[in-house]
Amino acid sequence: EVNEVNEVIKHWKSREQAATPAPGATSKVAAKPATLEVPSSKEPQNAVKKTWETLQGSPKKFRNKPRVRREWRTLSQSMKEKVAKAFWIVKETKTLEGRRKYGENFNNHDDMLILHSCATMDPRCDEGHFGPQFMTFHRALLLKYERSLLAVDPTIEAMPYWNMAYDAQDGKYKNNAEKYIFTNNYFGSYYGTGINYQVIDGLFANWPVLEWTAERFGNKSYMAPDNKCIREEYFKGTVPSVCDQCCQLPKALCDCENLPGGATPTYTRRVRAHDDCSPHVARWPEDPDAAGPLGGTYEIVYNEDDFDICTDVSKVQSWMEWQDCIEMSTFMCSQRFGYISGRPGFQKIFVQDILPEMKKRVLASRDPYFDKALRALEDAGSSSADVFQDVLKKLVKEICGDYMLYGYLRNRKFLGHELKTTLPRFFHSQAHIKFGKDLLDVTTSPNEAAAFTGYHSDIDRSSLTWMINAEKANPAMAESFWLYPVNQRITPEQLLKDPQKGLGRGISGPFAIYDVLACGNDTSTYYEYSVGESPWLPGTLLDDVVNSGFAFKNLFDNCAHSDPPPGITCDGGKRGYTHKEILYWTSPERAEYTYDTLEHHYYDVEPVESSSGAI
Repeated sequence: EVNEVNEVIKHWKSREQAATPAPGATSKVAAKPATLEVPSSKEPQNAVKKTWETLQGSPKKFRNKPRVRREWRTLSQSMKEKVAKAFWIVKETKTLEGRRKYGENFNNHDDMLILHSCATMDPRCDEGHFGPQFMTFHRALLLKYERSLLAVDPTIEAMPYWNMAYDAQDGKYKNNAEKYIFTNNYFGSYYGTGINYQVIDGLFANWPVLEWTAERFGNKSYMAPDNKCIREEYFKGTVPSVCDQCCQLPKALCDCENLPGGATPTYTRRVRAHDDCSPHVARWPEDPDAAGPLGGTYEIVYNEDDFDICTDVSKVQSWMEWQDCIEMSTFMCSQRFGYISGRPGFQKIFVQDILPEMKKRVLASRDPYFDKALRALEDAGSSSADVFQDVLKKLVKEICGDYMLYGYLRNRKFLGHELKTTLPRFFHSQAHIKFGKDLLDVTTSPNEAAAFTGYHSDIDRSSLTWMINAEKANPAMAESFWLYPVNQRITPEQLLKDPQKGLGRGISGPFAIYDVLACGNDTSTYYEYSVGESPWLPGTLLDDVVNSGFAFKNLFDNCAHSDPPPGITCDGGKRGYTHKEILYWTSPERAEYTYDTLEHHYYDVEPVESSSGAI
């Protein structure tokens, strides 16, 4: 697999060299497909020659006929109502009851939410975010959810996605009363209008946040025998600080310690990872636990050009480059950093373990702003706790206030041209931060059911668009699984020797600051991981099982009629699907679903005018 990765890199370079003009000549991008040799290598890259299609080539066509996910605003009124009804049935019907009624593909919404929490709370660290595993994990989760909706009502055809750019500041539908997503027609108000900012309008008004019990979600539930996360209860919900009796009343009118008649207060442990007693989903962009007005506003700041940048193969040429492009570049603006930085002993750990690792990345980034911030932290590290916290809070405010966060892109030549890097506003994490409350709580963010599935499907649309573009531009990419990380053979020293690779600059790694800050270093249990020593988390490499604490199985139907290569299972086997298997079965030529902006690669339809970036 290492050789396969090297072959793909050589292939990119050979294309660039072929397009580099001779001295005095004018550089031109070829107008017709060129045929280049692909160096022979181990299986599966054993072909000697392949057709190399340039960016001006005709749209790539695939033979499979996938279902098509469409944008929420393109649905007819009747279809929109059917989709919403299916969401509510998936929410209100328990898994075993649903399977008896709708078939084996049915899974209850909150059971899938708990699966998501298993990823974020895994003892090895987050198995679903801020790393190469982000998209493979979420793609599998979205498939599981979609199959459940289709089990309830096959006539909905596919699960809708939400094009976030349409509802951002200056977006296409921002001032359209009929099409704006945050109205009674769709997701309800952007600022929750109920008590404690609960969302009480829209198709999903008063969406319940359930009580966590061991019988329903823990080691006494039906899920426990097959899932380590459930047996060991990685996640056990959160007991709020406000009692049930006072939750829906103004603080001045209710005191949990002095209830009328001397009643005993009750505190419901809800399926949340943050302190909130509200029985329904809440949404508050000005949530003080969020990052403030990123980009100078509490509105979403993102456009279709930002989407297209991360699908542009002249700028993004590997799985991790795409991941860095769509994700924010700093962990300090995440909700989890605010929680961790206030814990006892944080300053000592930060100075001893974190600052040395940050220094390596700052040197590699050559960013004067972060160099200045690093110096301030080094100076404050030996000061009192109060001084250190003041400096930290000031830096966080500067970075996460009206400063906009961007994805990370590498500088490079492509087809003989020096590229001018335009940084995209970050895609993933932005809606989490901007929504506040329940979507901000990453662990249980699926509580915002339609927004969560729609938003992450839009990010998946970006990923699949890039995969199609990359496979067209470089046919060896699919066989090499889009250069998804295969091993731990990267050292911090390499980052300094070759900073142009951009390794270590993004929040997603390798040697991610997120992992160093947010995760333990239990090397006696997980020998692969200790602070700053391993570039990727255990469980996140290509041949590792996706979210092994609660693995995915039986996500694909068409695979039963195919003959996959060794190491690829149709149903996930006993262990569950690996990242390689998710990539294999969702490769554009095998995928059982696609998006309306990619539909023309499969069917004889005109391309949808949208932020598709497709070529």
